[in-house]
Amino acid sequence: MDEGSYRFEMQVSRRELAELAGVRRETITTWAGRHSDFPRPRAFGAQEYLYLPSVLAWLERRPIPLKSLRDGEVEGATYAERIRRALRRRPPATGRTEPGRTEPGDDGQTGRTLTELYGPLADRVRGAGSRSAYLYLLLSLVSVRGADRRAWGRIRDLVVDADRQQQDPRAALRSLGVLIDDVLRGQGQIPGAVALFDTLRPEASDDLAYVVRLCDGLGREAFQLLLDRFEELTNPGSTEFFTPRGLTRLMAEMLCADYDGRPRCYDPYVRGGEGLSAMVERLGDAPVLGESPHLTALRLAGMNLAFHGVRPVLKESTATPWDRPERPGPVFDRVITNPPFNQKVPVPRDRSRQRWPFGPPPERSDTYAWLQYAYASLAPGGRAAVVMPNRAAVTDDARERAIRGQMIEKGAVKCVVWLPRGLFPGTPIAVTVWVLAASDAVGDQVLLIDARMLGRKEGKRHSLSQAEWNAIAACYERWVRGEGAFAEPLEGAGGAAVSVPAETIRGREDSLDPSEYAEVPAERNGPETSVPWPDVVLDDVRRRTASADSVVGTLRVRERDAQAGGLPGGWRKVPLAELCDIQTGPTHSRLKAAPRSPGGVPVIVRGHLRDRRLVVADADRLAPQAARRLGRFALEPDDLLCVRTGSTGPLALVGAEWTGCVFGSGLTRIRCSPPAELDPGYLLAFLSLPASQNWIGNRAATATAIDSIGGKRLGHLLVTLPPLGEQRRIGAVLRAMDDQIAAHRDFAEAAERTRSALATDLISGPLALD
Repeated sequence: MDEGSYRFEMQVSRRELAELAGVRRETITTWAGRHSDFPRPRAFGAQEYLYLPSVLAWLERRPIPLKSLRDGEVEGATYAERIRRALRRRPPATGRTEPGRTEPGDDGQTGRTLTELYGPLADRVRGAGSRSAYLYLLLSLVSVRGADRRAWGRIRDLVVDADRQQQDPRAALRSLGVLIDDVLRGQGQIPGAVALFDTLRPEASDDLAYVVRLCDGLGREAFQLLLDRFEELTNPGSTEFFTPRGLTRLMAEMLCADYDGRPRCYDPYVRGGEGLSAMVERLGDAPVLGESPHLTALRLAGMNLAFHGVRPVLKESTATPWDRPERPGPVFDRVITNPPFNQKVPVPRDRSRQRWPFGPPPERSDTYAWLQYAYASLAPGGRAAVVMPNRAAVTDDARERAIRGQMIEKGAVKCVVWLPRGLFPGTPIAVTVWVLAASDAVGDQVLLIDARMLGRKEGKRHSLSQAEWNAIAACYERWVRGEGAFAEPLEGAGGAAVSVPAETIRGREDSLDPSEYAEVPAERNGPETSVPWPDVVLDDVRRRTASADSVVGTLRVRERDAQAGGLPGGWRKVPLAELCDIQTGPTHSRLKAAPRSPGGVPVIVRGHLRDRRLVVADADRLAPQAARRLGRFALEPDDLLCVRTGSTGPLALVGAEWTGCVFGSGLTRIRCSPPAELDPGYLLAFLSLPASQNWIGNRAATATAIDSIGGKRLGHLLVTLPPLGEQRRIGAVLRAMDDQIAAHRDFAEAAERTRSALATDLISGPLALD
């Protein structure tokens, strides 16, 4: 095995390194402790590994002592030479995957690799540089790897040589930027790697080499994941955020529903190229043109499309492309775009002198300027899919309503899809997708699809499953082909669709909201729909309520004998700090900066504390590595949580099912400390007492701004402490009453949902009273 074969693959533990070098493990620890330039280990789970090429470069300068030389070793031989000889004698590895190694196409491994790239390694490579510059480094590496394997080999050699020779990492990064810019220019893309990489401050060349090694195992799906991460870190506004992958795929499917050719595709506001990439994925190779006023967006779009095997034409444009004299004109078969919306024009412009297909839009809003520009870019028979705020479909502004009416009457609007709020990070705004058609035919019908109730919410984000996106696309395709009657529910989903005559829409003030039309099925409220009678749905929750009632019904109490001094014998008062570890939540800024992941670790917040227990319907979720870094804020069974800021008071006892969750900034965790004889259920009961709540509230009210109580001050609360056996009895009794309260609350909520569903089915649905 020669040196080149393990440059990008060898990670060794201290024990393995000691065996290879023929020294004791303690010697490796001594080298690391005494020499600041000794390579740093990296953690993979609970184990730390050393990057072997970096260690070899360090050991090249360390000769083996004369008394430790082996047969065949001459004076001046180094430990690096000994390790290479030992490696050549090793049998080849079979099927072993080194720590952190990612095989292309392995989604689980891809997630773990990206998590590692976002972790401490990112901080070491970027230094004081921006996170967006670091993400651009990752995107450019993944793009080059996918588009040009020869150039990728040059990148690997460059960083390995820099690592082996211990070059200045900034010089190595600049050389890498020059190489990447050459590749981008050769692909007809806009270069910019050198300028962005110059803002990074890597600590060591081996970190740079390690980044490249990790990117070597990433597949095509990683580019979109990196784009998503870029968006999370930069917290963009509506002019910069990217379009969710499910949404761009839906738009591409709708644009290709009645087209089998090789269309000319155009995105006048290209963002990260996700719309045009979705068209390429759907159609294969197709000529594409993208424009944007932002150079960073054009660079990202170029890399994205090159990664999909396409050489796009990308041009720098303006924020108002309809004002340009050299606008492309009606030449495109398909337009797909997510333009910025709800942007206020600072200086009103006179648009009356411009040519608009359906009339000049208001001077202070570009919403209907974008819709008309997309339409005007279509060749005869062309189609456009445009993301718009939902307000555009119902706005009562006189000029916008007049334009909307003209578009409907002349057949320009074919379909409007209403989507749920929260699809985009950083904004709760709800959007619609407009499908426009360039046709001379008078408008007849418009398909309105109501998908607002689809998907599920995780934290602040709302997402649809692939099956739900597919149901929307299939509904539109059936309508285009004239299959079936509309209105109808979305197959396998919770939405609905209705085809409305243009004349009917005109009679409703040109509203494109599907709920305006009687043909749209009424909104359902969950699984308790189309019920034959409420008893069937409420039977299970009624049984749980009756069970809780029966437990409480067996409780018996008596008057306690009067005691001198006010406390029964064996009872005492102890400060809370002597009984418990009190930990306030992480700072808001630290928690906000932590990476998120859809399947990650839930963050428990104030709204989850209910009836003295945790009720978590949806939660923001941290990436696993971020949760590990916040490990001191992790929950264990029988922890107590209380609100420490704002209106203090709510409490909850943590059940085993919430083990490992991270609690949020506005909460305090109280954990019983051994060997204190304290029952968590009793402590919950004591802290819930009106007297305890008043004590906490009064001290929180002394804060200068928002009511707040810190952990140290909370620790001064005197806890009345009976013997442990009595604590457990009191805690169990009051917990039974908490169960009763929760059961009755669940029953009331289930009854409310059932009533709503039954009313719908009796008045406008399939049910009738016997």
